[in-house]
This record gives sequence, C-alpha cells and structure tokens, in this order.
Amino acid sequence: MANVILIVVMLVVFYALLILPQRRQQKQRQQMMKSLGPGARILTTSGIYGRVTSVQDDVLRVQVAEGVDMEFDPRAVMRVVEPAPEAVQSEA
Repeated sequence: MANVILIVVMLVVFYALLILPQRRQQKQRQQMMKSLGPGARILTTSGIYGRVTSVQDDVLRVQVAEGVDMEFDPRAVMRVVEPAPEAVQSEA
C-alpha cells in the first residue's frame, strides 16, 4: 500500500513540476502571438530587433532598418518588445 501512495505522490509532483509550467508557457506564447501585427516591435531568436510591417499566413515581414525588410517565420519571434497599436487598444 505504501508503494502505491509513493507512486501517486511522485506522479503528482511530476505533473506539478513539468506539465503545469509548460502549459503556462504555451499560454504566454499564444498571448504574445496575438499581440503580433503591423507596428509591433519584436526581438527574434537570432537577436535582430525590428518592426513588423505585415503578417501573411506563416510569414512576418519585419523592417530592421530604413529600406531593409526581412521575412521571418512567426516561431522565430523571441518576444514582443512593443505590441501592435491595435493590440494595445483591444486589450484596454
């Protein structure tokens, strides 16, 4: 009987330490992706800062300097530095 209780406790600890934080991180990522839109300032996983100029399906067009646009996969966005202007208004 003690072995069964130990196994149940270990499963609960495993769930609390591994699965719950992963779910929180997924929710934060989804919220961040919602704030992506034209005008949002982002940081990519490669360390490039830029401003989103357009979002099309699975491609972000980002202006990194005057006259220099780059295309990124949305998964390359590490964080949103400033949300898109319309995203800020809809959250308020």
